[in-house]
Amino acid sequence: MISLNKQRGFLTIVTVTLIVVMGMLAVAMAYVFSNSAFTTTNFQAASEALYLADSGLEQEIRALLLPTVASRDACGGASLTNSIGNGTFTVTAAGPFAAPSPSATLTSAITNSVTTIPVSSTTGYQSAGRIMIDNELINYTAVNSTNFLNATRGVDSSTAAAHASGTPIGQYQCNLSSSGGSPTLSPANPGDPGGIRRVNESIQLQEAWAVGNKPSTSNFNYVHWNNPTEVAWTNASVASASAVNLNGISMLSYEDGWAVGANRTFSHWNGSTWTSQLPAAIPNVTMNSVFCNASNDCHAVGIRSGNAPVFARWNGASWSLLTPSNPQKNDMNSIHCDASNDCWAVGTNQGNTFYNWNGASWVGVVVGSLTGFTFNDVFCNTSTDCWAVGANNTFARKNGATWTNANATEKGTIPSARYNGIYCVSPSDCWAVGNSNSGADLFVHWNGTSWSRDDSTPTPVVNLQAVACANTNDCWAVGAASSSKGTFFHWDGTSWTNFAVSGILNAQLNHLSVISPGSKPWSVWSENFS
Repeated sequence: MISLNKQRGFLTIVTVTLIVVMGMLAVAMAYVFSNSAFTTTNFQAASEALYLADSGLEQEIRALLLPTVASRDACGGASLTNSIGNGTFTVTAAGPFAAPSPSATLTSAITNSVTTIPVSSTTGYQSAGRIMIDNELINYTAVNSTNFLNATRGVDSSTAAAHASGTPIGQYQCNLSSSGGSPTLSPANPGDPGGIRRVNESIQLQEAWAVGNKPSTSNFNYVHWNNPTEVAWTNASVASASAVNLNGISMLSYEDGWAVGANRTFSHWNGSTWTSQLPAAIPNVTMNSVFCNASNDCHAVGIRSGNAPVFARWNGASWSLLTPSNPQKNDMNSIHCDASNDCWAVGTNQGNTFYNWNGASWVGVVVGSLTGFTFNDVFCNTSTDCWAVGANNTFARKNGATWTNANATEKGTIPSARYNGIYCVSPSDCWAVGNSNSGADLFVHWNGTSWSRDDSTPTPVVNLQAVACANTNDCWAVGAASSSKGTFFHWDGTSWTNFAVSGILNAQLNHLSVISPGSKPWSVWSENFS
């Protein structure tokens, strides 16, 4: 009897123990499942917050570079807050940040593949972002005192290239920081479910220069776009020599460019100042056009001196005079290069001669099939795809190895007028501009098959001298109204509109050059986990 009672007591203890253990396991499992659910909720919220922060970046990048200039944000005043789905994002901008003056330079020549960029100093540059060396765009993620580190070469449709020692380093960017929160950026309690993510990105900004005739009342014949006053054209002046009519400009980067004009004037931009020089080696003639392939490789052309046209070349130290083979009595109006060993120059069509730079010399090329009118501008997409435009509705095309007149299908129904400027975004996207025709401004577009007139422009009626584009939805054209006041027109992908500018020079604008990101202006995405 006693033994049975002992057994029953033992079983009771075991049963109670098992019940306690099972209860503890149930509590533990409930805790695990509850914690897992909490973790899953937070993980989902954090992922949503990251997507929200990225959405904020994308919206502000678009706002900084909208095709419609009047709707663009300026970096200095940019901010954005928006709610999407289950959360909210807010974006702030810092900048714009430009390279220091004077800018840093390469301390040694670099190839097209090095990823550590040696420079005189990184002081004044951003700790991460994008730089320009000649016209190559380069992203980097860090710096030390004399190097840009972890460089990605040839970004955003630019081409990785070799660069000479002493080449200046350009930069002009806006730094964005975006915070995303799901369900909110400001939880009521630290332990509340939710997620907050912060991401940063650097955005390359636009810049442009236009040049024109010397006004009678000032030396302001340079006009600057977007820097330092954002989303505006402002006057700038030369630092030395008297101002003259300026006819051509070529900007390599934010820190390096050349303009040319009357009285053999060559003017150089070093990132902060335009400084003019009168090279002794060049005859005292009017220079009409300049094009730069690199800081030590620029060409300029002008009217003839004696029996030959004037060709000048910059080697990084000085301008020298080059004499072409087979010269004619041509006045040269325009030059464009698609590579350092392939440039074309056009002008008065004496002897039906265009000129080609082959990397070693200029050669006169007789193109006898062309109409004998003056050509005013030339643009080459590739060595086998070029256009030249001129007086009396003259369009010449290099479609392969030789130049020919554009045929009737290619010319479409464009007006018979004087065409002064041409620019191509791609082989199937070109604009040409010219003198006012039939009481309207003259813009014509090439779609890869034929040219057609664009009639979207309202008054005033302007003789247009030049056109240049940042991309297919962002182009500028310049010229002069009947009052001789410099005039700007802007293309936003839909229409050309007169861009009102106050206080700029009261003289004709002759040429312009645009520096801009391509389709991917952003660099060095990063997340801040603080």
